[in-house]
Amino acid sequence: MKLHAIGLSLVLAVGCTGMAAAQTEDSPEARIQAVERYFKEVSIRELMSDMTREVSKQLPPESREAFENTLLRNLRMDVVETAAKQSLARHLTVAEMDTFTEFMQRPEGKSAMAKMKFYMADLMPVIQQELVRAINLSQPGSR
Repeated sequence: MKLHAIGLSLVLAVGCTGMAAAQTEDSPEARIQAVERYFKEVSIRELMSDMTREVSKQLPPESREAFENTLLRNLRMDVVETAAKQSLARHLTVAEMDTFTEFMQRPEGKSAMAKMKFYMADLMPVIQQELVRAINLSQPGSR
């Protein structure tokens, strides 16, 4: 009887180990689940709204509200969120997504992410300016 109990314990221990490994498996389905966990912590809608408000500060004050309203009214958040989820699931492993999710659950992570709108607002005009410059330089006779 004691031998059967030991055998049963070993079978259960091995079975539980297999279940834990299956949960951390890096399969397409597991990645999708990890991305969904991440999006419970991060709102694309808030991120886009915040970024739009910050980018609008590059415009004259009298144009900002119309810019924000037009952009946010016409931006298909569901399309952006679906694309973001698909891209994350394609490029990041389950472990990487879990790390991002854990980061976003921390107060420092939330604070850092809230500041990303300022970073993007600062960077966007520089990127736009450099793109225009690069395009102009590539035109025949521009050198």
